[in-house]
Amino acid sequence: MRNRGYVVAVATIFVTLAGSASSGASRLSQSLIAGKTYAFSSATQGTGHGGTWKDDKMAILQADGSGKVAFPLFVFNSPRFGDLDYTGEFLIESGNEDRYAGFVFRLRDAGDYYAVRFSASENNAFFARFDRGSRTILQSFNATVSSKQWHTARLIVRKDAVTIFLDDRKVGTASDAKWLVGKVGLGTKADSVTRFRNLSIKAL
Repeated sequence: MRNRGYVVAVATIFVTLAGSASSGASRLSQSLIAGKTYAFSSATQGTGHGGTWKDDKMAILQADGSGKVAFPLFVFNSPRFGDLDYTGEFLIESGNEDRYAGFVFRLRDAGDYYAVRFSASENNAFFARFDRGSRTILQSFNATVSSKQWHTARLIVRKDAVTIFLDDRKVGTASDAKWLVGKVGLGTKADSVTRFRNLSIKAL
């Protein structure tokens, strides 16, 4: 009888925990409305982690070109998105080590997130995972990226796949299933000085 009582107690705890997890997932899905678009236009809408992020000339500017921080990151005070359609424009002003514009998504914290980077110094785009601050490039694609010129980026993220567009042309598709939900943000590399504008995220 004691063993039977123990089994019942454990089963009850398991069901309770499973119900709590399900409730948490439900609250997350309910916090986002499919089809709703969230717009971001100011550095006051988030927090920088390295670099100098500020509003300048109707854009969000990462202005620290010292190169002291390997990967300056800006995190928006956004909902935690699962599937999303992320669009925005970027202009890379300068950079000796790299001329880089990054769009960040499924961010768990300042060390764990995905990024799609567009590089004017290497003329490519790549999909990377940052895990405890360590970067792994998962896939790279050729892409024509010019400095001192506005470009349009778009990321369509569904489940574990991200499809990348540059100036309305498909660059490629890559996938990774480590994280499926998180906040959104921006990124640069080293001494890159980059502007971002007209940023919007549509919940899918």
